[in-house]
Amino acid sequence: MKKYLEETQIIDFKNPDIQKLSHLLSKDCKTDEEIAKNCFTYVRDNINHSGDFKDEITTCKASDVLKYKTGWCYAKSHLLAALLRANGIPTGFCYQRLSCSEYKKDIYCLHGLNAVYLKNYGWYKIDARGNKEGVNAQFNPPFEELAFKLEKDEFDLADIYSKPLDVVVESLTKNKTYDEMINIFPDVSFFIVNYDKKYLKQIVELFIDTVHNINKKDYSKEQLNAWANPKYDLEIWEKRFEKSKPYLCMLEDDVVGFCEYYDGYIDCFYAHFKYQNYGIGKLLLTHILELAKNENIDKIKVDASITAKPFFVKFGFIQVKENLVKRENVELKNFSMEIDLKE
Repeated sequence: MKKYLEETQIIDFKNPDIQKLSHLLSKDCKTDEEIAKNCFTYVRDNINHSGDFKDEITTCKASDVLKYKTGWCYAKSHLLAALLRANGIPTGFCYQRLSCSEYKKDIYCLHGLNAVYLKNYGWYKIDARGNKEGVNAQFNPPFEELAFKLEKDEFDLADIYSKPLDVVVESLTKNKTYDEMINIFPDVSFFIVNYDKKYLKQIVELFIDTVHNINKKDYSKEQLNAWANPKYDLEIWEKRFEKSKPYLCMLEDDVVGFCEYYDGYIDCFYAHFKYQNYGIGKLLLTHILELAKNENIDKIKVDASITAKPFFVKFGFIQVKENLVKRENVELKNFSMEIDLKE
């Protein structure tokens, strides 16, 4: 929790003006909830959202947001974090990837908000971007009432970050005016990379967490534990991946999906349980199909779980047979499937 209380160059809560305001907002408060609500309400209602007001200044550092009384959603989250951390309340940064058609047609960008750790509720998300017609963010724990509901092709980044994302800081630092900002909003996207050992633990934990969270609708607890034992041996996985060299789907520096593919066969194929239905599986499969094409492979095979079968059917795989396989003397059902790339 310590990292969510740190002062940084951006979250400069030791600034005298921030200190003064943080003390004022916590005066006579008896709980962390009261302090958090006061800080949230102040930033939401007293700091302009630079996009709504078309302010010709781009702030980033918390003290500058307070000084100029304006900031994009990201910058407002920096000030709110500074006020809360100044009061000893752990605060992190959250992001959503949303449509930005309000500013420019057919583009997506990040939206910045906060998560605050409240003693009675744990992590609780709050969005101080500023209310307007159609936007009504509130502080009402345990219920999260954020500025935007996710629409098609929009998603939450799953992590609570202790520092603002580099891409956000870079955008706020480089773009000085309203017009510059709306032309280069900060954004993230999924991308495929080759295996790197530094992601070993992330990959293994993704596999185990995803099996236990997603496949539980189709398999028993005993089967899940046999398939993805939480008490794993990292050395065994290291040896496996050094041989299979899985392809990784990344979001920033986080592994959000991976697959093993060799000799026309797909082995492990998983998208992070927090990033289901975001196109990760399609991105990985497209990468595999491209590899197969370049290798002149005519047919790709996979043994798909009950849960994964509909995904592969959607992309043209057909069932060849049904299998009962054993893991640690526990039987699990899967399906041998294939796709003919010549058709």
